[in-house]
Amino acid sequence: MIKNWKSLFVKETESETEKKDSPKKDTAAESFSFPVTDTSSFKASTGAEAAPPSAAVDPGVQEVLDVYESGLDSINMPGYDFYEFYKAITSIGHANENTYQLAYQMAKSLDKTITAQKLMTDAEFYISKINEVHGQYVSQGNQKLHALQEKKSADKDKLQREIDAGSTRLSQLRAELQQLEAELNQKKAALTKTDENFYPQEKSIREKLMANDMARKVSIDKLNIIKEGILKYIKP
Repeated sequence: MIKNWKSLFVKETESETEKKDSPKKDTAAESFSFPVTDTSSFKASTGAEAAPPSAAVDPGVQEVLDVYESGLDSINMPGYDFYEFYKAITSIGHANENTYQLAYQMAKSLDKTITAQKLMTDAEFYISKINEVHGQYVSQGNQKLHALQEKKSADKDKLQREIDAGSTRLSQLRAELQQLEAELNQKKAALTKTDENFYPQEKSIREKLMANDMARKVSIDKLNIIKEGILKYIKP
């Protein structure tokens, strides 16, 4: 379904080697961005297995959700932050207070600077990036839909004008009646099929937009569950 969103989640200022070797900074979030570009094909993949969604989702939504998961993985900030905490909790499946406490203690053992507030701040960064890319998807999809609708309208107008011209000539030149009637019927047939011809493309774009909305909701809901868990189970 989604074949042109390959470079949606890309870090512009950091290579994979730098990601592994660079120390984590409080301002690291400022260097990450999600440019939306068109490419010919895309198959979502992640460095680690993504946590399964809490409920079955439409395949189209799942495809966009996989893009979001892959994107989150690609912008994972250096060191231990909310994303590692998120992966640790979601890998368990059914987390409880003990799960959060153990994960938090493990995080503290890996990075002494980790606090509940820092995890919450990092969570907001990742959520903001999901919203940022979602908005770009919406803009891109709406632009394509608008362009397609304009082309459809132009084609319909052109055909309608030709029908009108044919009708006028038919009334003026009875001698050409048979030829003009054939042309007129052909153009009318083309006009009646215009909506049908454009429907698959319109339907595809609308499905992508709906899938994008659903994937955003599912992704943010999952991130918010971890946020709520931090608020509920981890004392600042």
